[in-house]
Amino acid sequence: MSWENRDYASGDPSRRADGFGGMGHGSGGRFADNPLNWSPTIGHLFGIRIRVHIVLILFIAFDLLRAPRIETLIFEAIFFFSILLHEFGHCFAARAVGGSADDILMWPLGGLASVDAPRRPGAQFITVICGPLVNIVLIILATLALLVLGGRLVALGAFPFYDVIASDSLVSSTGGWYLFAILKGAIWANSALFVFNLLPMYPMDGGRMLQCGLWTKLGYHRATMITCTVGMVIAVGVGLFAIASATYMLLAIAVMGYMACHQERQMARASQFADAGYMGYDFSGGYSTMDASDKPRQLGFFAKWKQKKQQGKWRQQREREAAVQEQVDGILDKVKREGIGSLSNKEKKLLEEATRRQNAADRRHGV
Repeated sequence: MSWENRDYASGDPSRRADGFGGMGHGSGGRFADNPLNWSPTIGHLFGIRIRVHIVLILFIAFDLLRAPRIETLIFEAIFFFSILLHEFGHCFAARAVGGSADDILMWPLGGLASVDAPRRPGAQFITVICGPLVNIVLIILATLALLVLGGRLVALGAFPFYDVIASDSLVSSTGGWYLFAILKGAIWANSALFVFNLLPMYPMDGGRMLQCGLWTKLGYHRATMITCTVGMVIAVGVGLFAIASATYMLLAIAVMGYMACHQERQMARASQFADAGYMGYDFSGGYSTMDASDKPRQLGFFAKWKQKKQQGKWRQQREREAAVQEQVDGILDKVKREGIGSLSNKEKKLLEEATRRQNAADRRHGV
């Protein structure tokens, strides 16, 4: 599922008010404060915090109670770790293109990676596509492992278009049968994740990939609006298919996708107004010129997540700009004291980049 930046900082206490704060609480606050939004940390890996939403914990528990078999546990574990590796793909890709990643939230319909990639179509696209690419790699590795163990490929007329038949020697022992079940489960789970994440709707990776593709030609805002419209249509189609086939998990994905696209479109409109100074809107404080009766209704879980994402993105952007400006000021002072020839290559490059950014900003504002 798609990645986005959310405001989960660990150094500033004011930004950890509803985070863990070192006390074992999730971003949903303490369990006693909001049990249905509690997200306990299960570990840290590569500087990335991994959290699990309470609803996912309950979902797994109920599934195991409904079918208390080792096969159920294997399936749940395969799906969980496949999604987790998918999200790590987003995180590592974001870091590779110059961004950052610090948090992964696992919840019933997938994972949400807290990443901040540079605001460029190419960098964003790379960050998005590396999640599904992880699933492709896992499919290939599991298939090769089964073939090495004596399995053989069989073509299918429908998804996932091939199957691997185990050799008699592999499944003749208990250990071999479980190994076969794990590898075959990995193929099916990652095939499903790959296909669903390519759906062109938010919050799936396909929605973000479509947006990045349109961004280069149409600009960010128009690309977002078109992607949201396409996503809402796709969500309706998926929902109708889910109803016809009585696939309730697929119906839940369709409903979530429609809501995500609708909320993304609303936030894109609000962002456009904010950029234009519309009604003095401040995303950190709400509509400053509206009466209390005209303020938006209370946001739901996904809308709050999107709002936190946007606030965190802008805050990090301001912090980066302030740090760069401080460096530029120091370089200009050095030029004034010692001349341009005293600058190192790194300092010259930084000054040139700052000049290009300022010129671009001046052109946007008609200066």
